[in-house]
Amino acid sequence: MTPEARAARMAQAADIIRHHAILCAEAVWLPFWWANSPAITGLQLKMLAEISDVYGIEFAQHKAKPIVASLSGGALNFLLSRHPLSLAAKAWILSIPVLGIPLRFGTGPAIMAAYTWLLGRAFVSHYEAGGRYEDFHVSSLRDELTRTTLGLRWAQTAG
Repeated sequence: MTPEARAARMAQAADIIRHHAILCAEAVWLPFWWANSPAITGLQLKMLAEISDVYGIEFAQHKAKPIVASLSGGALNFLLSRHPLSLAAKAWILSIPVLGIPLRFGTGPAIMAAYTWLLGRAFVSHYEAGGRYEDFHVSSLRDELTRTTLGLRWAQTAG
């Protein structure tokens, strides 16, 4: 594959990820509490199906659903409860007088968009390395988080 074709494929996947990250952020605000999680999972599965299509990988939703569900339960919980950036952001937001509590509720959509973006980027990296969704592991998601976090730190020190 030529570098131009690879760059075009990655750009197409990035557009898909961006679109679905926005949709997942909006889904957090569904007025029915019981509809949020299934809607977000459905959007993430659709995103993975579209990314798989870009990479020419056959996608079976019934096989991918447990992967997305387990990643959402385990990885998202880790990101929200234990990751140093998450803890620092939560402490900072809550420390703002009067605005802290409303801002905390506004961070839900941002966190869901970031998680969806991270999930999509992890699958793109996995596909670029020749993987298939059946052999995707949580370590790929953790590696993408590390790359993203290191990239943010590098951008802060370089700027």
